[in-house]
Amino acid sequence: MAGMFRRTHIAYALAVLMDMCLMATVFFAVPRRAADGGMDAVRLAWLSAAFFATYAIVSPIAGKLADRFGRGRFMVAGLIASAALVWACTNETDFAPLTALVAAAGIAAAVFWPPLMSWMGEGRRGAALAGTLAVYCICWNVGLVAGSLGGGALYERDPRQVFWLFGAILAASPLLLLARTRVVEGGKPGAEDGVAHETARFFMWAGWLANLVALVGLGAVTAMFPQLATHLDIRPALHGQMLAASRAAAIAAFVIMGWSHAWRHRMWPLLAGCVVSAAGALAIATTSSAAWFFAGFIALGFVSGASYLAGIYYAMEAFEGKAVGAGWTELTLGAGMFLGPVAAGFAADAWGLRAPYYFAAMLFTAGLGGQIMLAWAVRRRYKLASP
Repeated sequence: MAGMFRRTHIAYALAVLMDMCLMATVFFAVPRRAADGGMDAVRLAWLSAAFFATYAIVSPIAGKLADRFGRGRFMVAGLIASAALVWACTNETDFAPLTALVAAAGIAAAVFWPPLMSWMGEGRRGAALAGTLAVYCICWNVGLVAGSLGGGALYERDPRQVFWLFGAILAASPLLLLARTRVVEGGKPGAEDGVAHETARFFMWAGWLANLVALVGLGAVTAMFPQLATHLDIRPALHGQMLAASRAAAIAAFVIMGWSHAWRHRMWPLLAGCVVSAAGALAIATTSSAAWFFAGFIALGFVSGASYLAGIYYAMEAFEGKAVGAGWTELTLGAGMFLGPVAAGFAADAWGLRAPYYFAAMLFTAGLGGQIMLAWAVRRRYKLASP
């Protein structure tokens, strides 16, 4: 085994690099440059949503194909295509071609992520799988933090440099896959701790609902905030720091969930997340204070991270094919991040700059009701821990 890397270590490094580069370019520099150029709320919403529309559609397809035909070629294709599309955005500012490029980047990311998760999780079950996914989630959020900070700082010097630099990093990333790797197995087959397969399926649906609601709300807030930031003269670097704080909070959620098993197969964390998210959205809706903006982004980041990890863990526990489970979870992620910006864009156009944040707060309240109804509906069928 000398000279070989654990497969998980390569996967963790790729997760950092992919999301760092996409955060700096597609998720930060593209919408910020559009907002600085005076793009209206509806177009800004569609620009942010285009990535996730294609991502949601392609993710389950890519996951199924990767389980059948092998994951490595999909991962390389996703990285190279992402690099080319980031470079293509360098000098493009017109709405239609820029939206097409962002949508294509969503396809490239969908080709990459479910195969990576399956490749990384091979041979792992139960606590071992949960721990691996927690570290993986920490890594891609470290990438988002680095991309937010690096993209914001570099944007103030020259927006084009953001695309040049991070596109080059993406293009070089497939070299990591040339390293010799080995699979380290962990955990027992099947759902652990006596949890029935049907119960695992229920929590998969509960996790997906929590993930969808959290990401619709987060998508609404992050997509529209560039417009509010421009209106309030918030500097790009400070804007980037707020996004970074959100992802740092998600990292904290992953650390806690990787260390503690108390959240697994329990409803109360999903219910509490809706309450915290609603408070975070209201903090942004009702103030112009940078401190309260930071608080709101931190709350939303923590809950979105926790919901995502719960959703991906339950799906990969319930499905035989891990890439299929990952693909369907990524569909909920893409759907949430697509629907949130679109709904928020129309809300902002109709009712003003603050409307998207009130929309997000109402959504989280509705999500709380939906989770309670779901738990009540299955109470007699599954043995659940008390919510």
